[in-house]
Amino acid sequence: MPARPLQLASSELLVAWRAEADPITAALQGVPDCLREQRSATVLDLHFGLGQSFFATWHAFARQRAQGEGAVHLHYIAILPHPPAVEALSEDLTYAQALRAAWPLPLPGTHRLLLDEGRVTLTLIWGAVEEELARLDAPVDLFYLHADPTRFDPAAPAWHAHACKRLARLAWTGARALVFGGAADVALMAAMRQVGFHGAARDGVLALRYAPAWARPATHVAASDTPLRRDLPHPRQALVIGAGLAGTAAAERLTARGWCVDLIDAGPEVATRASGNHGGLFMPALARDDSPLARLTRAAFLFASQRLDDLGGVGLDDHAAIRGERCGILQFGRDAKQAISFQQGAQEWQYPPRYARWMSAGETANALGMPTMGGGYFFPEAGWLNPPSVCRRLLAVAQAQGEVRTHFNRAVARLVRVHDQWKAVDADGVLIAQAPVVILAAGAQARVLEQAAGLPLNAVRGQVTHLPATGFPDLPHALCGDGYLTRPYAGQVCMGASYDRFDDPALRADSHAENLARLQHMLPQIAAHMSLPQADAHLPGRVGQRCIAPDRLPLVGALPGEAGVYGLLGYASRGLIWAPLMAELLAAMIEREPLPLPRELVAALDPARFGADSAAGLNAPSDPE
Repeated sequence: MPARPLQLASSELLVAWRAEADPITAALQGVPDCLREQRSATVLDLHFGLGQSFFATWHAFARQRAQGEGAVHLHYIAILPHPPAVEALSEDLTYAQALRAAWPLPLPGTHRLLLDEGRVTLTLIWGAVEEELARLDAPVDLFYLHADPTRFDPAAPAWHAHACKRLARLAWTGARALVFGGAADVALMAAMRQVGFHGAARDGVLALRYAPAWARPATHVAASDTPLRRDLPHPRQALVIGAGLAGTAAAERLTARGWCVDLIDAGPEVATRASGNHGGLFMPALARDDSPLARLTRAAFLFASQRLDDLGGVGLDDHAAIRGERCGILQFGRDAKQAISFQQGAQEWQYPPRYARWMSAGETANALGMPTMGGGYFFPEAGWLNPPSVCRRLLAVAQAQGEVRTHFNRAVARLVRVHDQWKAVDADGVLIAQAPVVILAAGAQARVLEQAAGLPLNAVRGQVTHLPATGFPDLPHALCGDGYLTRPYAGQVCMGASYDRFDDPALRADSHAENLARLQHMLPQIAAHMSLPQADAHLPGRVGQRCIAPDRLPLVGALPGEAGVYGLLGYASRGLIWAPLMAELLAAMIEREPLPLPRELVAALDPARFGADSAAGLNAPSDPE
């Protein structure tokens, strides 16, 4: 079932949550052993309320870190059927401001927040508890539960054996569970004991430990009574092949976790291929049925927006970390049918105005100062970015966080496995670098390697057209429809882009003509406001090759049959929003951390999803998205 618009917590729920604050905070003064037992500890909270338990745990984590002991990273997961409005969050003199600044829009799904300079990862899941527990993929060390679920969701059923089994599926051997209000709940204690939790009441709280008497997968079983650690079996060293958006984002997310990275690219610097365009849009995709693409782009857009701030912000002045503008994007339907679907979807979903709102044809014309092709969605916090500046900033941050050795002007011809190491060698057989982990982030160029040859990836030519900013109408927003249009940067605007079935690296007059036609389709009277150029091969522009899978979704995760080889591929036209979240997802997979997406969306990105017939996808049609 697709997600539906969220309902925020009612005033009655807020009153109930405030009443829980004192007993919860008192019970968490001794929090918790798991923060010492794992390098990266994970807490799952099913009664987040106004954030009282989160703040108490954050304080405990900070105290232990200040003493030089315990976990270096805290993962905190909370499932909230009815999230509170940001102004209702609990007051905390130390951390409330940071949480309020990062608090997500009321949109269903998984929201990944990086706090305390990345040392605390808060994953907020806004949806029904039972449904979201089934979708969650996380190795949990500590559970915060409540004996009466209706205290946090009036529609929640009482605890039952099936719900307890879902907790046990997530529990790491040695995990703890604190059940507030459950000290005298005999039935709940029996249900938890049945799935492997044992313990007793303590200070009004049911304190349990996960110690099942039956066999578990080898990866989850401790050799003694000590909780099993999730340390990696190999050094934190990786080869990242490709220095575009995918590769530089991967380097940044890995070095944030203490990895050493060898970044390899055939070009002389970052972003010399598909990520080298003058400008591109970052925005979500909406769908009335909240399709996997809509859910993925929503999570990716919101995470990318947060990361842009973390990386230093966006602007056009010389001091901006990333070149671009959050000027808002106006998205028209490609045709009348899609425009009607857009409008109906807006009426059904009632998105938060900061995320998306419908504008009529009259409103779009007023906003742009000229007639448009019709109504459309307006994304006020979206915008355009200069992709090379994003790549440069990601690499600079990665280098500041850890060791990144760059190998430019080096093309990887083969990957050779020797014992537990992958060796990247060039066409002459000369070793470039080696590591136990390889991440292929080179787009369609990854297909030259044997390990990726069977993946159903298409290289699709895209030509963009550059027009001089002088004389171009001063439009306040970037545009998207059958094509896209940025605002001016470095004296020109960027528009496009073609989806060509042929491979020609040179600029072509017919592709320029298509781009000009796209512009006139979005703005039917643009010729009355400027002199449009002739579409010939001398018109400035750029040609790149998009990497596209048959279902238009990225390929993220372990490559089938290749130990230690992972993919960040198939970003198509959405690299600017895919790159941050997909890199975070892959780093979490490799590090055995909680994943930032639900299980079914992770499966939708699995490189093995095409099965034995994947090679057939190499000849799939390459129509525009």
